Amino acid sequence: MNDDACSFCRNIAEDGFDVVARGERVLAVLDRHPINRGHVLVIPLRHAPDLASLTSDEVTELALVAQSADRAIRDVLAATTTGTNLVMSNGEDADQGTPHAHLHVIPRQPGDGYEFREDATRYPLAPLSDGERAALQSGMDPRTPRLTL
Repeated sequence: MNDDACSFCRNIAEDGFDVVARGERVLAVLDRHPINRGHVLVIPLRHAPDLASLTSDEVTELALVAQSADRAIRDVLAATTTGTNLVMSNGEDADQGTPHAHLHVIPRQPGDGYEFREDATRYPLAPLSDGERAALQSGMDPRTPRLTL
């Protein structure tokens, strides 16, 4: 997909978002179809389809702006907001609606009706083989901390 075909890129170029914060590499905008009041999207300015396509600097700023949005949401909506979800879907099979990387910061209230449902009938899953585990570990960027799986 080119930038012209991306609705997020068009909205960035045309100032079509309700921007609440602007960084060097990302925007924080109010979601047009919020799950709850105050729902924010953190969107890279550069077109990138998913998290894996972002640079380290973009990921860093995305995380820091999301943290700032989370704090602001909890402060401004403290009377009703008791938590937040940070959600990023990467790829069509992960329910990514717009193929431009973006992180949702979703305010949560008791009984708001929004929930993640897990199909417990799928468990237990087969563990990774030693080869899969080793390949996963070797595929991690050496500049990031190693995860213990």
